[in-house]
Amino acid sequence: MAWIYHQYSGELYHNDKLVFRNGYSGNGIHKNNPASESIRGKGPIPRGRYTIGGYTNSKGAMTIHLEPSQSNNMYGRDLFRIHGDSRSRPGEASEGCIIVGKEARREIIDSMDRELIVE
Repeated sequence: MAWIYHQYSGELYHNDKLVFRNGYSGNGIHKNNPASESIRGKGPIPRGRYTIGGYTNSKGAMTIHLEPSQSNNMYGRDLFRIHGDSRSRPGEASEGCIIVGKEARREIIDSMDRELIVE
C-alpha cells in the first residue's frame, strides 16, 4: 500500500495509519501551502506520485530520495527528499523536501512499499 503525505497538514500515513503528525514541506509563508507548490526553493513538494528510492546521509541521517512520476507537474523543480529537521533552525530545513522525524523515516526505509502519494 502507498504512503500518503498531506501537503497542507504535514501528516504522513501508511496503511491508513497516521505515522507522523507534524511534518512539513517548504518554508516561511509557503510551508505546507498547496498554492505555493510551483515556487522553487520555497514551496512544498508538488502534489503527485513519487517512487521512494534509496537513502543516504546527505542531509542528515536517513535522507530518502524521491523520484517523481512522469505524470507529475514538477514546475521545473527537482531533487526532492524526505529528511529530518534542522537542529540549529527547527522548522526551516525545507526548500520543498518533506521533513519528518527519524522514526518515520526508519519506518519508510524498512517498508516494502515504494510509492508515495502527495495530496
